[in-house]
Amino acid sequence: MNRIVYGLLTVLLVSLAWCGTSLAAEEAADMELSASNLKISTFYNGTTLDVSGSLPEDGDVVVRVSGPKKNVHLKEKGKVAGVLWMNKTDVSLENTPAVYMVYTPAGPVESFLSPELGVGYKALVNNIDIVPESADKAFIFGEYVKLMEKSGVYAVENGAVTYGAAAGGMKAFSATLTIPSKMNAGDYKIDALVIKNGAVTTTLSKNLNLELSGFPKLISDLAYGSPLLFGILAVVIAIGTGLLIGVIFKGGGGAH
Repeated sequence: MNRIVYGLLTVLLVSLAWCGTSLAAEEAADMELSASNLKISTFYNGTTLDVSGSLPEDGDVVVRVSGPKKNVHLKEKGKVAGVLWMNKTDVSLENTPAVYMVYTPAGPVESFLSPELGVGYKALVNNIDIVPESADKAFIFGEYVKLMEKSGVYAVENGAVTYGAAAGGMKAFSATLTIPSKMNAGDYKIDALVIKNGAVTTTLSKNLNLELSGFPKLISDLAYGSPLLFGILAVVIAIGTGLLIGVIFKGGGGAH
């Protein structure tokens, strides 16, 4: 009997030790950003941001950039009388992130993007309300995604996440994120989602802030803090530009 009890205790202790080791590995997953604050200055034309960290060696990681959410109002076009393309109706996409970019490791992209994982366009559209309800949700959202991808603020980059050599049950990961010039000043969220056996086991999150600096900040402060002064300045600049153009064309012997 004592041997049986001792054997059971041994098995229990080994199991607890294994579970503890597994949990420790999960808890050890981490993520760091090369910068958490980016300045939008006069000649800013977008930039890049490095993300790095570690995760269990038998997992994968997907990096997602998102936010802030807003309501988007569009005009749906269609053929009238089967001939002319015209605006047919107003469409609103509610609770839509202004930015949505996903970076995955190399491999079949479908294994990293799905509603079940909560990652990718198919997952995103489930959280967006489109008004009116009679609108073709899949078509409207698909066209909106194409528009945002052209602006660079929506993207799915397969193979952008790379791994280092495994050691001690962990492996390093890294990715270079594109921060486009059309990504406005504001607060954004960067998530690293650790995926194992078809499920997200850990979500690591960091905040990223884009803020105006220099001349863009001065203009913004004037527009929101001193609208009258901003209006006067805009008129003065417009008049000055007009006079300068007139002098240039007159001096160049413009048309008679």
